[in-house]
Amino acid sequence: MKKRQSSPAFAILLWLAGLMMLYPFVMMVVIAFRVSGDAYKGLFESVHPTLRNFTQVIGHQNFNQWYLNTILTVVITIALRLIVTIPAAYAFSKAKAKWASVIMMILLATMMVPGETTMVPRYLYFKSLHLLDSFWVIVLPEISEVFYLILLTEFFKSIPNDFSEAAQIDGAGNKDIMLSIYLPLSGPSLATVVLFSFINIWNNFIDPYLFISSISHQLITPALKYFQEQGGANIPVQLAGASVAVIPVVILFIATQRFFVAGVSSSGIKG
Repeated sequence: MKKRQSSPAFAILLWLAGLMMLYPFVMMVVIAFRVSGDAYKGLFESVHPTLRNFTQVIGHQNFNQWYLNTILTVVITIALRLIVTIPAAYAFSKAKAKWASVIMMILLATMMVPGETTMVPRYLYFKSLHLLDSFWVIVLPEISEVFYLILLTEFFKSIPNDFSEAAQIDGAGNKDIMLSIYLPLSGPSLATVVLFSFINIWNNFIDPYLFISSISHQLITPALKYFQEQGGANIPVQLAGASVAVIPVVILFIATQRFFVAGVSSSGIKG
């Protein structure tokens, strides 16, 4: 079959779209190196760069604690999410009963409810459990997410049954099949889950902002508001904090990019 050639015009359009999306990120980093008076100058205008904004951000007495809190929250959440989601996805991928489809439809329906509509009930619920102002108030609700359950379920369904049938003939149970066959074949999809989870939890602003009140317990993204409150309208300082906060996300995305593309493709998720 003749291989389909991509259109040069389409490739140029994609490059232009990519540059447009990259421009705000570039401006964020550029402005972070400027003094307050040069914040609104153009990208190529002559300015005097400075590291003072980064020094002010990193020198904050709680900055290291914010980073540590965020890393701890992200690592624990992702670990618990994988422990819960992988067996559930395996069960749904192999279940042929009608109840499995009904349960999946109910879970899908929960994704249609905006999180903003449940802020007050969640606050009262967490307060009754004495979870407010702790990292568990972020970790526990994030352990089970329907999106990642669907992603892994679709990937597990794509694995040929020949592998599991051969293992069953050899006497392997479901746990052995999942751990010895499905997990080793699920590297791209698991990398996608880790990447998406890391980005969503690391960039989570509204939940820690509402449910965590102590400055020392805060996470890095909502903690940037303290620079705004203390520095007023000092845009470069705020963007310096945002630039430092986004570094782990960029590093993780670069490290897992090829797995991410393969995972999205193999899981049946279309852009």
